[in-house]
Amino acid sequence: MNLIKVHPPVVHFAIALPFALLVIDLYYRFRKIQPDGLHALITYLSVLAVVGGTVSGVIAHEPIEDILHNVPSFKIHEYLGLSLTPLFLALGVVRFLMDKKLVLRNVFTVLLVLLVILLFYQGSLGGRIVYEHLIKL
Repeated sequence: MNLIKVHPPVVHFAIALPFALLVIDLYYRFRKIQPDGLHALITYLSVLAVVGGTVSGVIAHEPIEDILHNVPSFKIHEYLGLSLTPLFLALGVVRFLMDKKLVLRNVFTVLLVLLVILLFYQGSLGGRIVYEHLIKL
């Protein structure tokens, strides 16, 4: 099996789950609902999905590195992908501690909004790389 083909389906979960979490988090805020087990579950699944996206990206990186080494957006995509994993792990830690310290609720939402924006940018870069440089191969 060509390992490069694993990356696209995995990263779709890495984008969809955090976006769903953002929708749930904002809904809970507007309805003044305290985060519950569903909120925690989607948070931790989001963290795992982003870690999976990074791992699949590292696996997919080697076969295409020579083809894309001159593409500036590839380096940005690469560094952003590696940066998102520790940031999402931090989000998971904030979620874990959030039940004990209510002030972390605001930190969680702000961090989540920032991370979802970065994920959308990351996905845009990845899509552009595929359609402009790889689909022709």
